[in-house]
Amino acid sequence: MNRFYIQIVFFLLSVFLHVNNKTLATEPAPGTSTTPESTYHYLTPEEVFVNHQHLLCTNPEEIKGARELMNEAIEHLKKHAESVDDYETCRTDSSLHMLLYKKKHDEKTDIEKIHYAICGDSQYYNIIYNIWDPNHDSPFNNGSVKITRVYDPSLVMIQQRYEKKFLSRQKYFYALVKRARISGNKTIIVMTTPNVNDHSPSKEEYKNKIIENANLLKIDIDSEEDIRKGKLEK
Repeated sequence: MNRFYIQIVFFLLSVFLHVNNKTLATEPAPGTSTTPESTYHYLTPEEVFVNHQHLLCTNPEEIKGARELMNEAIEHLKKHAESVDDYETCRTDSSLHMLLYKKKHDEKTDIEKIHYAICGDSQYYNIIYNIWDPNHDSPFNNGSVKITRVYDPSLVMIQQRYEKKFLSRQKYFYALVKRARISGNKTIIVMTTPNVNDHSPSKEEYKNKIIENANLLKIDIDSEEDIRKGKLEK
């Protein structure tokens, strides 16, 4: 289990919430929306699924466990994203049309909530596809992302590698990602880290302190040689 991405992601029209040892939520900022229209063709979730069918999970117990875990993660995410209690304003970035708020969760985890302005309803699907498309950089992630397992068009597992810092080992994580449309104009994208065995030689264990059931779902991954040799750090 990795310490960097015990994570949840939330999207509500233009809402994106990100949880690790920090938790980050974003939602539409009040007032004007200024994000320009994009001409880039993002892959739809169905196209992403078709392109990765060779990674389809065939283990019924793992599929069931992954779906149950991500349904629970959605409920945790909604609670954090919709709450307005105890947040304090800590930063404003007018150039990016973002307002940042922060609070403590159980006195252990930082919750950061961002109000983020977009161009309007016409950008609804582009934003969803942007976040879901592993071939396109998300404005909320850095490094490289690839899909390592697919369960259905709305549930996948990813591996993300951070950009390597000078004189340090590259860091990475695995996470399940679930997309769910809960109403006509509300879509949730939620991400959380299960108990992944990627055959890294590291014996250090990390616990998901936000969703305890994530520690019970054990998933075996056929990882790359550099991970198996311990060249990367979780």
